[in-house]
Amino acid sequence: MPLLRPRCPSCTKPLGDPPPVPITVSCPQCRLTNVVTISADGQPALFDVAFTPARLLQWIRAARAAMMRGAPGVAIGACSRCASPLVLSSKAELALPCPHCKEPVRGTAAALLVDQWPEPWAHVASAGMALEYRVTIIDDNTEPTAGCPGCGAPTPREDPSNVCRRCGVCIWVMREADLDGDGAPEKRRVQLGVRVDGTRQDLPANAVVSLAQGEAMLRQDSALAAASESGASLTNIVGIGCAVAAALTILGIIIGYAACK
Repeated sequence: MPLLRPRCPSCTKPLGDPPPVPITVSCPQCRLTNVVTISADGQPALFDVAFTPARLLQWIRAARAAMMRGAPGVAIGACSRCASPLVLSSKAELALPCPHCKEPVRGTAAALLVDQWPEPWAHVASAGMALEYRVTIIDDNTEPTAGCPGCGAPTPREDPSNVCRRCGVCIWVMREADLDGDGAPEKRRVQLGVRVDGTRQDLPANAVVSLAQGEAMLRQDSALAAASESGASLTNIVGIGCAVAAALTILGIIIGYAACK
């Protein structure tokens, strides 16, 4: 997130001040019309990004499908009914009024909005494992590449092709945005991947992987965590049962001894 608050070019007051701007967008999955409030500096006003693993899996699957089509767009939140990502075309023209002077800030969604694809995260933990998963936006000039969203094949930045040479799906999209924060939009190739940070078997497990690999890893780690939690619960139940049985046995001995006397 930027350290300096963007200011209106007309009145110089902070664009992030209330009231936010309502933007209407239809959910691509359930077709519900959602109203998303966004401040004039492009920040969503309300978006809880602490996801469960199951909900983040849904988010990653949607990102994978969008990336394979070559249309990841700009995510501005989640549907209030089905939790699917709400996405605008990166080329959509917007006008966000300044909250003070009402002079609109104009530009494309990619240039004006904070892309929420990488914001949601989920924590997965069990014995010897503590990981955080999130989608990440990768710039082929500055970040390690993730891989094909379809098959996971490597996507070298020096390869000029925007489609996977193995399975033919889209691996890079061109986006014109102020990626450096210097106020000068430029065109660059970007792709979506999954960032994993944390520990596995008490060793560092930090990596950027393809959407395909990230989806499989999160599903497997979630299953392991659930199995570990179920095992711990069963152990507790067995332990309580054994303690109760032992107590009843001792009580029976005491009652029997008293009856003999």
